[in-house]
Amino acid sequence: MKWEHIHTAADMETELDQEIQKNRTHEFRIRILDPVGQTIPGLKVRAVHQRHDFVFGVCPNGHLSMANHLACGENRESELYWETIGGLFNAATLWWGWRVLEPEKGIHTFDREYAGCGPMERMIERAEKLGLSLTAHAILYPRDDVSPQWLSTCAEKEAIDALRAHVEMTVEKYRDRISCWHPVNEAYDVLQKAGNLHVNEGLVYQWISEMAPHACIVDNGGHTIDPDFYEKGIKNAELFGGRVDDLGIRGYFELYDSEALTFYRSLWNHFGTLAERYGKGVRFTEIGASSAQRPGAYSPWDVDPTTARQLGITNLEEYRAGQPITEETQADFLVRMYKIAFAHPKVKECTYWDLCDSYTWNETEGGLIRADFSPKPAYEKLKELIHKTWNTDVQLESDGDGICVFHGFDGEYEIAVGKETYRVHLNQNEPEKVLCIIP
Repeated sequence: MKWEHIHTAADMETELDQEIQKNRTHEFRIRILDPVGQTIPGLKVRAVHQRHDFVFGVCPNGHLSMANHLACGENRESELYWETIGGLFNAATLWWGWRVLEPEKGIHTFDREYAGCGPMERMIERAEKLGLSLTAHAILYPRDDVSPQWLSTCAEKEAIDALRAHVEMTVEKYRDRISCWHPVNEAYDVLQKAGNLHVNEGLVYQWISEMAPHACIVDNGGHTIDPDFYEKGIKNAELFGGRVDDLGIRGYFELYDSEALTFYRSLWNHFGTLAERYGKGVRFTEIGASSAQRPGAYSPWDVDPTTARQLGITNLEEYRAGQPITEETQADFLVRMYKIAFAHPKVKECTYWDLCDSYTWNETEGGLIRADFSPKPAYEKLKELIHKTWNTDVQLESDGDGICVFHGFDGEYEIAVGKETYRVHLNQNEPEKVLCIIP
């Protein structure tokens, strides 16, 4: 995208809308034949886009304290929570932390509730009922506060054996239902440590690569604008014979400037730099933005100075005091962030973390819905974009060769021909489908 003539955020959005049309829509063909292979001209056909290839995701249990109450609970509030998820998203990233799945050694929460966690199966079933694709996040999260406490009582070999058993049980049980894995989250140190566990992250990548060969594997945890994080993870995965398919970025914004072109431009360029440097896909796996000001607000540039430099910030306290944060600025900021992600040809995903104010990252008002489950402006605007603006619904008629041609968004379509309906997948790599119609 050319930025030279972009002077305002409104200018940027206009350019992004054009990039979205260029990168996310393509020409498709539906060819209609009868059972003996003869073309059928003059048929009325309707093509309705049902689901994007791009991952518009949410983490429904991103805060440990609510792993049971909303995501896995059995109550009207939980049902409403999942209905709200289904109204906007097409994917779910499940907090798959070891401490949640095995709070005590040998006691697992896949099919039962224990110690305030699980049953995780109930969460998965709800996501699948909504047709959401699934990502398992943080098979190993090398921090003591989110890892099983019992690791501190294990000998080193016993801890490694326990990790392998955890990985094997998890992947064996769910590899046919989970399409994407985050083997190790935020692996900043040379060796990953939790309790008495000491391991090279590449070993976990190897295990999951071998057990889930058709799934996407993501090196997750890079700061918003940080190109160097992934070097170590990719090399370690390759060292053990594992693989990394995509790179996962995280960015949580209690502070932001919804008009800051410098930041938006830096983020756009960062996506391209990552893809070119590593030859991988890019995923914005964790994004959040607050809708209210609070003293001492956390910002990504507190831990990632490159972001502050891109925004021209030299005095963080002065910036905190002067930056208004409201539900309206949250909506403006997130619409622009989602447009940047969806417009960029190298980005595959944008996943919000978490949905409701009651249970978000850093326990802030960072949800898309309020604590009473009422939607904020950001929820409504993103829903309008994803399900209406970025949507295709066309009426067609097959020509003399039995072909219907239309321009639409990549993804799954419902094709209606008379009283019959067909589900087909169309994108840049699969632009044509043949339907057999019985007259």
